[in-house]
Amino acid sequence: MIDALNVILKDTYTLTMLQHRLRILKSYLLRVFFGAQSDRQILSPEDLNWLKSLPEGFYQSFIKDNIYTIFDNLEEQISQLPPLTIYLTFEPDEETTAKVGQFARKTFGIPALLLDIKINRELIAGCALGWKGVLRDFS
Repeated sequence: MIDALNVILKDTYTLTMLQHRLRILKSYLLRVFFGAQSDRQILSPEDLNWLKSLPEGFYQSFIKDNIYTIFDNLEEQISQLPPLTIYLTFEPDEETTAKVGQFARKTFGIPALLLDIKINRELIAGCALGWKGVLRDFS
């Protein structure tokens, strides 16, 4: 069985994006097993591309009897991951977020590190970082 969380986190760097992708994955699988609606009518092209980008064996782990259990386990695993909160003066685009996420994972040595990006217009420049209850202002 493929470790679903690691597969999803491979190119998912923020807590918000992770929650979004879990929602669309769960919705897609529930439609596959319990409904006949076409995913093209409901999902954006970006979401469809992401679902198609998952490895071939990824979907084989899911059957209609274990979907809810797998997603409950994923949510439990995610709740155990401490996010790195980054306060910025702007909202970064997806490419910038990916670069920062890759850098943070490499720097901290945590392959499953998630960013929780927040906007703080009171920062002068740079950013502030919050990690496990400690806030450092680098502005």
